[in-house]
Order: sequence, then C-alpha cells, then structure tokens
Amino acid sequence: MKKLLSILAVSILMTGVAYAADISDPATAPSPLTVEQATQMLHDGKPVYSCPMKMTWFSDQPGQCPCCTMALEKVKDIKDGQAVLEESGSGMQMDMKDMKMMESK
Repeated sequence: MKKLLSILAVSILMTGVAYAADISDPATAPSPLTVEQATQMLHDGKPVYSCPMKMTWFSDQPGQCPCCTMALEKVKDIKDGQAVLEESGSGMQMDMKDMKMMESK
C-alpha cells in the first residue's frame, strides 16, 4: 500500500512539473497583455490577437484562447477596452446593440 501511494504521489508531482513547464514556455503559450500594452503595440505597428468570444483578452502571439480554445484573431483596433477584430470571414462577430427582439406569435 505504501508503494502504491508513493507511486501516486510521484506521478502527481511529475504532472504538475510538466504542466508548469508547458505554461512557462513563451513559444507555446500566448502572453496575456493589458489593454494599455495591447494599445501601445497596435500604435507601434505590432500584431495583437484576441478571442472572438472574450474581446478583453489580448495576446502578442497567435494561438488559442486559454478559456474557450477558439483561435485568436488579429486585432484591428481597441475601443472601450475591447478588441475590434479584422474581418476573418468566420461570421462569429455580432454587434448585439443592433439586434432587435422578435415578438413571438
């Protein structure tokens, strides 16, 4: 029983070490940016990426959103702290203020 518990403890520890190595590798993990940093990068002509579902999350690298795993899209502008994405043809962006409630019959 002690041997089994020792093996279990070591495997949990090794999983944690492997996970920490994955998230600390800047080549594989997007770097979260503040709104100010993302705005400055756009001003400097550098690419900034954001999630179509979480428009307040910014990265300096393409990849996947850590929350929903959707592909990050290139940011064209930042307005009111939210990303304005370039046209991607994905059809995922919707402006909710222009949506009207339909009355059911």
